[in-house]
Amino acid sequence: MKISEIAYLAGVSSAAVSRYLNGGSISEDKKQKIRKVIEETGYVPNMAARSLRRQRSDSIGIIVPKINSDSVSNLVEGISLALNQAGFMAVFGNAENNEVRETEYLRLMQEANLAGILLSGTVFTPQHTQIFRENSVPIVVCGQNHPDVTCVYHDDFGAAYTITEYLLKKGRTKIAYVGIDESDERVGLLRRKGVEKALSEFGISPDTLKRTQVFFTVEDGYAGMNEILDSGYLPDGVVCATDSLAVGAMKSLKEHGLQIPKDVSIVGIGGGRAGTIITPALTTVRLYYRDCGEKATKLLLSMINHRQNDSKEKLPVSHTMLSYTLVERESV
Repeated sequence: MKISEIAYLAGVSSAAVSRYLNGGSISEDKKQKIRKVIEETGYVPNMAARSLRRQRSDSIGIIVPKINSDSVSNLVEGISLALNQAGFMAVFGNAENNEVRETEYLRLMQEANLAGILLSGTVFTPQHTQIFRENSVPIVVCGQNHPDVTCVYHDDFGAAYTITEYLLKKGRTKIAYVGIDESDERVGLLRRKGVEKALSEFGISPDTLKRTQVFFTVEDGYAGMNEILDSGYLPDGVVCATDSLAVGAMKSLKEHGLQIPKDVSIVGIGGGRAGTIITPALTTVRLYYRDCGEKATKLLLSMINHRQNDSKEKLPVSHTMLSYTLVERESV
């Protein structure tokens, strides 16, 4: 199928389809139309397919949701360490937080002569599930949990519960939560549930939790905190689903004339570098992204080795949940 045919079915121009496939600027309405046609037809961009087919069987496909984050950087560091030790090369795909592009990469990398695929997942669609069930090469998912594929992920519920409990034990009881879009089950939904569980155990109804849902950037954290404060709600403690959100939320709190931690305490989840270079330094829960990448890669390599030994049976699906560590700093 050609780009012109996709354009015809979607009722848009070929230029619009080209911009969509290459991450260019395009209206949301056109994005939805093009995405629908691609999902229905299973279209794979030919140029990308030709490029991937030139890769060698000692290459591993790595698909990440974005490249400009501490968590992805640390994850890839762990992956690279394990791949270098094993003598494998890496082929990267940046999905740019687009689940359709993510499934396109999964299909392309399975059609290519790659040994295996590592997927740093965010939101799973029915197309993901179909690919996982019909995969022709080994796949390991990092950071999410799916029943049909081997996964290595974090204790998102436990991390959110622990950091909220810590805040409550410090006497902060009027809590606000800057969370992630809950289509992301682990970072969005489970972290929010962890916060609510801690509140319940302290006799605070989760229904009273003032919260907002945003995306992943510092700017999103700033906007989410502004939304809460501008509504007239004045918390004495703020839990943020990630450290990046916390950095943005701190900027908002300061602009509203609130002192941290005198007037309001704030905590994050992740343990990345961002929390160490701001003032006051951010209290957080450290998640082990590098260990996640290294562990996931070693599991994938064992699956590849098993496959190369001409075994007729796949290794059983495994799910590995990593630990976390509370990091006390100056923001509480």
